[in-house]
Amino acid sequence: MDRSTYWLRAAWNDFLAFLPDLLWGLAILIVGYFIARLLASIARPILHRVGFDRLVDRLGIAVRADRTEQGSRWGASIVFWVTMLIVVMYAADAWRLGAVASGIAAIIAYLPHVLAAAVIFGAALLFGNWVRARMLETNGTVVPGEAPATTTSQRPLVAGAIRAGILALGAFMALRELQIAEEIVTLAFSLTLGAIALAAALAFGLGSREVAGKVARRWYEERLGKRASAGVSDDEHHIITPP
Repeated sequence: MDRSTYWLRAAWNDFLAFLPDLLWGLAILIVGYFIARLLASIARPILHRVGFDRLVDRLGIAVRADRTEQGSRWGASIVFWVTMLIVVMYAADAWRLGAVASGIAAIIAYLPHVLAAAVIFGAALLFGNWVRARMLETNGTVVPGEAPATTTSQRPLVAGAIRAGILALGAFMALRELQIAEEIVTLAFSLTLGAIALAAALAFGLGSREVAGKVARRWYEERLGKRASAGVSDDEHHIITPP
């Protein structure tokens, strides 16, 4: 009976000692929640005014086309959850949960890499879309020396391939920024770049096979004609005129 009373009294004393930290942590969570809501409400109109919604539409990553402010919604949500992550870290530190606070601090320290990777891939996506749009704008024009049917059929394919290459480059750069298996990413990028170069060489060689054959045949015929004419002229010079 004395042992159980001792443990109950020790647990109660520990709870009373932890109560100020518990209340302080709860106060941090409550105040931090309202601060996060306030920052999100401020960030949303600012992002809309600077044209972040138009940027999301140009990137083509909007889930619903009828939502004109989807980009600013996403930005406000990111601001809210990042702020709440910082608030939870301080609350865990107030509750003497050192391991939890250290883990959250490591996540927060990793967030700049995530932001940089998102910016890199977003820039690659924007540039790839711009290049494809510029190439498709000239889809109806005829390139000199190229058949109209060939221009119409091959230009979208080439534009899509170029966009895919730009996106692949942006994805590999983003993965390197995220520090995810850098050696494997470097090897995969080298293999992908080599595969793209080989595919482009094969496509160019197979597609230009007839043109190359015509050029080689014309060159051969011209060389053969020159030799034949040169042989005739030599024979004429060697003719002995009668006395």
